[in-house]
Amino acid sequence: MAEDSIRVVIAEDVLPIREYLYMVLSHEPDMKVLAAVDCGTAAVEKALSTKPDVVLMDLEMETPRAGVDAIRIISNEAPQIRSVVLTHFEDSETVFAAFEAGAVDYILKNASASEILEAVRAAAQDRSPIRSRIAKMIREEFQAIRAERANLTATLNIVYKLTPTELSLLRLLAEGHTQSEIARIRHVEFSTIRTHIGNILKKFNEPTVRDVVTKLKALGIFEIFNSE
Repeated sequence: MAEDSIRVVIAEDVLPIREYLYMVLSHEPDMKVLAAVDCGTAAVEKALSTKPDVVLMDLEMETPRAGVDAIRIISNEAPQIRSVVLTHFEDSETVFAAFEAGAVDYILKNASASEILEAVRAAAQDRSPIRSRIAKMIREEFQAIRAERANLTATLNIVYKLTPTELSLLRLLAEGHTQSEIARIRHVEFSTIRTHIGNILKKFNEPTVRDVVTKLKALGIFEIFNSE
């Protein structure tokens, strides 16, 4: 074994997979497996005590977030250790949680042995790539953020044009009051409330006031204007 071997800790709770990973990595002349553990707690303990170059980390072990939590602790305590996620999860929420915790790469359990080995080597050399599927998730997330920001800006521009009465009416509707109840609360005719709602719908270009209220709730508009 070369002195500059890549030192690895494996964390995987499924025994056959853990044994497979151990076999794949330990047969490489440039790699040395320091430990193969079955939970996030043990992964943290081994990583901090042996200081490997790379931790190959499953995500869902003793708890659904065990891997993410372990990565976060390792990244905070020993940032020089590179964590590579190896899991069957591919949803964007899980991917972003792993990267936010400090993972440098993310590969699926159905990846080939050569892909796993390349990911470990790349992590050890601090050259982990942003894989195409991860890049796609990141692009989609930023697109969603931009769309939500544009939607919020457009909605705020409309809200600023509402009269105090219209905004108050919408807030009462959001609280669950009916139009008839609002008329009684305001001591006005029901037709007056209907007129205000008609004006609101024109400003928002929405078919129903329920659609308007739903949009404002989703964007947190009532919290923004709570002090008014």
